[in-house]
Amino acid sequence: RADGTVERIYRSYEDRQRAELPRGYLGASRLGDPCDRRLWLEFRMAIATQSFTGRMLRLFDTGHREEPRIAADLRAIGCEVLDVDTSTGEQFRFKAVFGHVGGGMDAAIHKLPEAPATWHVGEFKTHNAKSFAHLIANGVASSKPMHAAQMQLYMRWSRMTRACYIAKNK
Repeated sequence: RADGTVERIYRSYEDRQRAELPRGYLGASRLGDPCDRRLWLEFRMAIATQSFTGRMLRLFDTGHREEPRIAADLRAIGCEVLDVDTSTGEQFRFKAVFGHVGGGMDAAIHKLPEAPATWHVGEFKTHNAKSFAHLIANGVASSKPMHAAQMQLYMRWSRMTRACYIAKNK
């Protein structure tokens, strides 16, 4: 039915998206885009930011809801996970280039079994089956260059020397 429950839920996500003000900076998650022109146009706000369907927005929300679960899983195996900046009560935020570039890091992780003495930038992502299979076959840098760039920026800004990318196949 055209105006059923599911359609109304999706529309509520779209309404919230329309109500959001555009970011006043270029997000770290965008900087790995290979198109310099698109980045420049986005930075100058000369092109509209991409809008998504309610279905896609709900899927993105699923990814955000997965972050605390991943942090809890890491804590359960003995990792130290800082996923909230105690001074703000929110994700760790970084700004650079006089506030024109920035982003929010999912977590800082210590005592990972693979490198227990080193702090890691933690980035948590969810993928559909096709994206996940490509990631496993080709690695982050090749299959998700924007995610790789995002982690490099967070490493630079946080002064950490390693990153931990945790991907979940939805």
